[in-house]
Amino acid sequence: MNDIASRPLNIAMVGCGRISLSHLDAIAARPQDARLVAVADRDLELARQVGERFGAPAYATLEDMLDLAEVDAVLLATPNHLHAVQAMAALKAGKHVLVEKPAAETGEDALALAREAEARGLVLAVGHTFRHNEAVRQVEARMPSLGRLLSLEVSMCVRWDGPQAPWWAERKAQDGLILSLFAPHALDFVQLVMGADDPVRVYAEAARLQSGWQGEDEAMIVMAYPGRRMASVHISYNQPTVQDRKTLYFETGILEIEHGEILRWNDEVIVMPPTGVLGDPRKLGGRSLTHYFEGQIEEFAKAVRGRPHRMPTGYDAARLIALIDRVRASARANSAADSIDPPL
Repeated sequence: MNDIASRPLNIAMVGCGRISLSHLDAIAARPQDARLVAVADRDLELARQVGERFGAPAYATLEDMLDLAEVDAVLLATPNHLHAVQAMAALKAGKHVLVEKPAAETGEDALALAREAEARGLVLAVGHTFRHNEAVRQVEARMPSLGRLLSLEVSMCVRWDGPQAPWWAERKAQDGLILSLFAPHALDFVQLVMGADDPVRVYAEAARLQSGWQGEDEAMIVMAYPGRRMASVHISYNQPTVQDRKTLYFETGILEIEHGEILRWNDEVIVMPPTGVLGDPRKLGGRSLTHYFEGQIEEFAKAVRGRPHRMPTGYDAARLIALIDRVRASARANSAADSIDPPL
């Protein structure tokens, strides 16, 4: 694997469920960066179907693939509760890791992964796909010239009418639902904007409005940062129209991302997505996410090759899970002791 700088990464993917095709299509679209060499799923027949489609052998478990010498990196697209143990196994086998968000269920587990990766000289990266478009890149590039940041608002809402994977319904209220599955996207953007600072105070309210799962499906989060900066986050699985809006308030004006793609400075459009990305962005499926996943594979390859990249890795990834721990603890403290809400 010592020639990794001059060839595509050999990636083995674990988990052939709902999100896997986005990753697999991205790998296929970036042959200069990555090549699929194996897939695994506990449903071996599903793994075989996916492997046949993408030209890779199929296995039943991660462990079956870790002895393959040609594997440089493992991509984990499995249920949340498996992330930490599978990522640790891959790291101990000497493989780089790209894991679907969140990296782990607890900050303690995420920190252990970061330490293991550091000790072995490996990359532990987390799939916060929504970092990888031009609007977010331009936010990062322009912020230093816009003066003092006062506050930040993030609103990310969608309508999921019941579990999108069977394991969603199995998560207990104390495990978190939207705070574990959707909040990482919003909080990753907050962390990206706030840089190395962690919030000095965190307050969260959460509620369950649907009966198809046990955890919360609506949440509001308010955070106070050093320098008297503030951030608020609203996430929902209950909105009939998709919302993805991020607004940064500076002393000199307002920087806003609309529909996750259109960047405006004081109402002047400065970034528009390529043709075909936005159809009807307020409807499910009305916005193409292909470029996010392709950009993520490109950035992961850069990280593994030791080049400048935009992937959240190692200790930065662990900081985010520690923040989610704080958010969930606040939400639990502000809700009923035995559940987010009484049964509907």
